[in-house]
Amino acid sequence: MQFSKEPIMSNFGELPFGEIPEPLKYVRPFHSTTLSNGIRVCSERIPGQTAHVGVYVGAGSRHEGLETTGTSYLLQKMALRGTSNKSKSELASEIEQMGARYQAHSDREFTSYGLQTFKGDTGKAISLLGDIICNSALNPAELELVKDEVSMEHEDNHNRYSETTLENVHFNAFREHMMGQPIMGDRDVTQMIGAEELRNYQQANYFGDNVVVVATGDVSHDQIVDAVDQAFASLPK
Repeated sequence: MQFSKEPIMSNFGELPFGEIPEPLKYVRPFHSTTLSNGIRVCSERIPGQTAHVGVYVGAGSRHEGLETTGTSYLLQKMALRGTSNKSKSELASEIEQMGARYQAHSDREFTSYGLQTFKGDTGKAISLLGDIICNSALNPAELELVKDEVSMEHEDNHNRYSETTLENVHFNAFREHMMGQPIMGDRDVTQMIGAEELRNYQQANYFGDNVVVVATGDVSHDQIVDAVDQAFASLPK
């Protein structure tokens, strides 16, 4: 279900498209390559000692249903809880040994996973990100622990003024549409979500044409492309 723009058209007519303001135009040189499975790989070389690799998936809370609200957030939280190749302690140890900083974010229309690391470890970072995205174990016992964490976050909502205000604004604007549902999901509903729902959501939304990998810092585009091609080879188009 999508919202109609008919009321706007009847009141204001077709609104003109505006020009992008100069400060917002992205004019710096960058490289972009599309892999055989549809993943777009972009890089921008910035001299320095560090690099950042981010994986952006075009799927968020708006791609859920009312009966599965919170699935995308739970899936993002499960990323470091173990894969078919490594345990959660091994993943944490690998990040620590690289001296890297892991960041993940869930939103209504995208989910991101990223690592900031030293420039010599970008290959390792891409390999780790590929592993947690393509080979997530989705262990039911770990999922129960994650649901407990999310429940505690729900309890703390009254202290998260900015986020809670924005969630209420979205609900009042969109109501039962998924754009109006909270990113972290409904507390009662998330407790009922199982590993199977997470797998179904992942299979429906985590595919090559829906993924962009971005690397910035002192990086080689060709090396980034080769590393992504290898680490994300199992991701379907």
